[in-house]
Amino acid sequence: MNKFDCLAILFLYPQEPILDQYKACAKGFGLELPDLETLQVEYTRLFINAYPKVIAPPYESFWIEKEIYGEATIKIKKLYAACGLDTSKNWHDLPDHIAAELAFLAYLDENDSTEHFDIKQRVLEEHLKRWLNKFSEVVKNNTTLEYFKNLSILLEENIYEG
Repeated sequence: MNKFDCLAILFLYPQEPILDQYKACAKGFGLELPDLETLQVEYTRLFINAYPKVIAPPYESFWIEKEIYGEATIKIKKLYAACGLDTSKNWHDLPDHIAAELAFLAYLDENDSTEHFDIKQRVLEEHLKRWLNKFSEVVKNNTTLEYFKNLSILLEENIYEG
């Protein structure tokens, strides 16, 4: 697993089936995990359901277009297809979810070719770098856990600084 695989895992909902991977990735980055229930409650509050609105929707289209399943979603889905990937088969969220885009970046890193290098640059420049700074700032400013604050910092360092 590379760093983007781990970042993708750490932006998934924390639950038992992936807990070992979650812990390994957190440890690899030097992140201290709170207990599972605390993590789940804060993940839900930040990314899924908070009143009166979701604090930090983990979707590119929200941050770029202020809507869910916008043009950004369609564009990233086309990049997946250009690499022979179909998110509808084993992914149960929108294609522009942060974890999906990070997993795609991991895939491109692991399957290095000239074509994949070009697509990786497009994913970074035309997608991730256009919204993750805003997303990360909102997470850092609104989380109640140091864990999510530190995860957001790691995300920015790995996307913007390489």
